[in-house]
Parts: sequence; C-alpha cells; structure tokens
Amino acid sequence: MGRYAVIGYPISHTLSPLIHSANFEAKGTADHYSAIEILPDQLSDIREIIRSNGLDGFNVTIPHKEKIIAHLDHVDTDAEKIGAVNTVLVDGDVLTGYNTDVTGYLDAFNHAFGKAERHILIIGAGGAAKAVHRAHVNNGDNVTIAARRMESFQVFKTSDFKALLVSDLSDTESYDAIINTTPVGMKYEDLFEEMNIPRSIISEDTLGVDLIYQPKKTKFLEYFSESNYINGIPMLIHQAMDAYTLWTGEQGDVGAVNAKYNAHIGGKS
Repeated sequence: MGRYAVIGYPISHTLSPLIHSANFEAKGTADHYSAIEILPDQLSDIREIIRSNGLDGFNVTIPHKEKIIAHLDHVDTDAEKIGAVNTVLVDGDVLTGYNTDVTGYLDAFNHAFGKAERHILIIGAGGAAKAVHRAHVNNGDNVTIAARRMESFQVFKTSDFKALLVSDLSDTESYDAIINTTPVGMKYEDLFEEMNIPRSIISEDTLGVDLIYQPKKTKFLEYFSESNYINGIPMLIHQAMDAYTLWTGEQGDVGAVNAKYNAHIGGKS
C-alpha cells in the first residue's frame, strides 16, 4: 500500500484527497492519501514529516511550492525553469521534485482541443501563469503574456515569450487561444471589463481556458463558443493523475476521477 499526501497551509479547502481517493478506488488499490497542514516554519522538518507519515510521495500547494525546492535532492527541468514544485517523489532518502501543473495543463488542453502550434495569450503573470507558459512553450506555441505591471515578469526565469501590459493589448491583434490565470472571475466578475481588454481579440474560433473551476463557467468563458472552452477542472484532474504516474509508474483513471468530482460538486450545489 502506498501512502501519499498534500502539504500546504491552509489545507482544509483542498480537493486532492477526493481526487486521489477516487482514482485509488477505481484502480482497486489500498493506497491512502491525506492532507497535512504544515506551517511555513515547519517546512525545514519535511524529512521527519515524511518518515513519521510513511509517505511514498506527496503534493505541494501554497505557500510551499517554491520554498520546498531548498529541501529536495533533485528537481525536474520544468520545475527548475519555473521555480516551483507541486509533486515530490520519495525514493528512500532521495527527494525529487516535479511540476505536474505543467504536464497536467498541457494534457488537459491538448485532450480538449488537439495538439497544434498556436498563438497563445496568457492573462496574468503569477505562479499559475508560469506553469501555463512553460506548457505552451514545450508544445511549440508562440506565447504572449499580458500583466498589469511590467515588474510581474521578473518572476520568470526564461525570456521565451512576449511580455505585454494588459493596457497595451491591441484590438486588432488575434490569438488562437486565451488563458485566464488570474483569480478574476471567482466572484463572477467579468475579466474583460475589469481589465479593460478589447473583446475584438476573440473570434468564433478562439479557444478559451479559465483555470478557475468554481464557478464552473465564469463570465470570461461566456465569450467563447460552447465547444471552444474549458475551465480549470481538467487541469486539476490531469495534474493529479500525472503525479500518480510519477509515484507508481501507472496511468490514473481520469474518467472515474472526473465522474467523482462532478458528483461531489453536484451534491454541494
């Protein structure tokens, strides 16, 4: 039986135990997944926490994604490039960090829309934007990132994208896909109104992605054709299943997890 967990602070809101437990059930394993609250000043004790909980691997959420790197033995290339780890493989005393937000996002995007080289616009320049940017660069896409302040781009470790102020977005420019990585929309705000983004950058063929998954359909997504958008749920599920593969070498059951998640949300509404 494998033992896995997610660490963070606060941690009560996490859906990771629901997602991983649904996968374990579908796979018929006796694996176990829990949520462990770790304060920032406790992160230096991570090896003792691993031993006391008998962990074979764990996920990392806010506020530890960047600071966990100092406590690892190895870090995967993508995680190193964006400076954040969300998955750790425990192999004896050796800890290796990965970022399945990158692979999970790309899996979700390509599953929904097919793999092709595209002109991508990412709104926002925070931690989520770094993962989305890395995914699209790895995919061979032409990436533009728009933020409210130029200082926001200082967190990026590579310069393989076009940096643009949101206020400089042109109403004559067009993009194949637009991704919202900001929290604008969680309270049903309209991203285009809030940031004064011209609607003309969207055509009937433009793809839309919002990393927000509650509400399921934000005001942002209402601008896109019904078959041309996804919310943050597919990324959430795919990144978890990619972590499962790193830990076990097996593929996760995306369909079973998706059904369990939808039942959970349906039961709450």
